[in-house]
Amino acid sequence: MSLFTRYISFLYLKSFLIVFVSLECFFVLIDFVKYLDSMPDSANLVVLLLFYSFIYASNFILPLSLVLSQIVFIIVLLKSSQFTAFLSLGYSKARIFNPIFAISFLITIFYILLNTTSFAYAREKMDLIVEQGFISSFKKDLFVKYNNNYIYFEKIFPLLQSASNVKIYEMRDNVTIRRIIESKEARFDGVDWILDSAKITTIDDDVSHNKPLQVSYEENFKTLNKFKPKILDNIYEKHGSVSIVDAYEAIELLKTQGVNIDKLRGSLYYLLFFPFFAPLAMVCLSNFTPNSNRYVSLGFVGFIMILCVLMLWGIFFSFSRLSMSGFLAPEFSILLPMFILFLCSCYFYNKLLRN
Repeated sequence: MSLFTRYISFLYLKSFLIVFVSLECFFVLIDFVKYLDSMPDSANLVVLLLFYSFIYASNFILPLSLVLSQIVFIIVLLKSSQFTAFLSLGYSKARIFNPIFAISFLITIFYILLNTTSFAYAREKMDLIVEQGFISSFKKDLFVKYNNNYIYFEKIFPLLQSASNVKIYEMRDNVTIRRIIESKEARFDGVDWILDSAKITTIDDDVSHNKPLQVSYEENFKTLNKFKPKILDNIYEKHGSVSIVDAYEAIELLKTQGVNIDKLRGSLYYLLFFPFFAPLAMVCLSNFTPNSNRYVSLGFVGFIMILCVLMLWGIFFSFSRLSMSGFLAPEFSILLPMFILFLCSCYFYNKLLRN
């Protein structure tokens, strides 16, 4: 790595850290004031609440911080006339901006990888701490259809991968009940649900028999293959928080069940493609950087850049939220705008190479 690349990278990372930490602290402070009346008594839970608030805020602040840091970086270079000096020495705009483009893409990819983990459930854990005073969650009275089964969960604990008072109604050709399986306790072993002390009531197809009902018991009854508890949480979670892995698995499972998966597809596209808004917008923004501060007002230039970035981000973010709410098709509201932005960034980058 050349001295020039290290210097440009250092200036940009310095600006990024200042902007990112400042915005994060502001967001966390707003959340702290918001939850002040409902703060838990435990100091450990308060620290966890602030930690998860910091993580949750990064979903909105990280893309903006990457672009706003570029604006700060541009103003610093123009104000000190370093940008003009680099151009005079024969450095093209593309060469000046390439290091920060690379950094923004790497940070974006790292952020996407984080969203394959429990990092994506920060908002859910915040709400649990505030509402329940502990980090555990359960859903009550869920009735869902899976393949040829109708399943009732009185309580399901997605984080613990267990449930209580489970009833499974296995259907015969989706018309009549073939058998009913009941259990007080059930757990998910990663592949199947295991029902403890399961009561199995089999209903004969011909009820005219002397014994149309046959009751049996099994200590460990396996059923509902690959029906993960977190998938249920994703369906009923009011905030729609979901990781990339869980969203993909939920889509693969539910698309054969006749369930509308537009919201899950919107969440998946949002997590995979929306973070690239920042590096693509940075490529477009760099094309409008003036060569010198002699004939422009840096304050006005910075204001216009920030205004345009915020407006563009607001439009993209609004479309993504409409998609995640099921109002618009995710292909139209997420993939199409991101593809247009990608084409624009390719066009402006080619212009940078010719300058």
